[in-house]
Amino acid sequence: MDDCPAGVTTGDALRWAARNLALAGVASPRLDAELLLGHALGASRTDLQLRWTECLTPEAAHALTALIRRRAAREPLAYITGRRPFYDLDLYVAPGVLVPRPETEGLVEEVLAWAQKWRAAGRRPLRIADVGTGSGAIAVTLARHLPEATVAATDLSPAALAVAAENVARHGLGDRMRLVRADLLAGVGGPLDVIAANPPYVPSARLADLQPEIREHEPREALDGGADGLDVIRRLLPQAAERLAAPGLLVVEIDETHGEAVRRLARQAFPHADIAIRQDLAGLDRLLRVSLDNRSESE
Repeated sequence: MDDCPAGVTTGDALRWAARNLALAGVASPRLDAELLLGHALGASRTDLQLRWTECLTPEAAHALTALIRRRAAREPLAYITGRRPFYDLDLYVAPGVLVPRPETEGLVEEVLAWAQKWRAAGRRPLRIADVGTGSGAIAVTLARHLPEATVAATDLSPAALAVAAENVARHGLGDRMRLVRADLLAGVGGPLDVIAANPPYVPSARLADLQPEIREHEPREALDGGADGLDVIRRLLPQAAERLAAPGLLVVEIDETHGEAVRRLARQAFPHADIAIRQDLAGLDRLLRVSLDNRSESE
């Protein structure tokens, strides 16, 4: 405090911010306080430690107060800062799209592992579709890691497509990515080598039980999967069956309670495919994986 006898230091501000976020019920008050203070100051978390006794300017104090009020109202941190780390990328995020989740990184890893074998076999560049792209997290990450692939990303929401377009531009992928306003795969023809999707899968009755950040701020149409949570997946699987090439891969993120139900739906749409349910790091059912064998695409 000796360096700032008449004002508020960075350390004071961080303690105040963390205390207020804790009182508001935020799950990670200290971390969020650090990130928001850093956002207000244009500083990294490491820089904050080096500036612990530095005086906050009135402008910075005002900016921090506004940010903390928004977070205390349970607005998602990613909406406030406009950014979210996903896999190994830094993505732009805004209201109107789901905030990318760590569990969705497992879907990306599943596709990349399959694509590695595809490339090792010396096959042509992959044709990929990401259904319900939202922020473009899946599509952009796959395009970045598969530099020969072409990626079509669909969404019905103009707001979502605008966010996805920003991420496509930020990562310099405009020459290999196409954004399509469409319902599921309606705007994308086949054959496709990979179809990825993180569709709405929360049963309608469970929406009220979600955290306030999700329930009150994220787009309902990206969450609500209907009475049993499977409405969108029921429509997607037959469309995917019409477009997926052989060999080909379909990976869909699912609710942890839907494993066996989704397996049955997939078997109806893909009677001869290899169908599996993959677990996330918590051991919960999280992905539907459908792979077609190496028969010719003309069959």
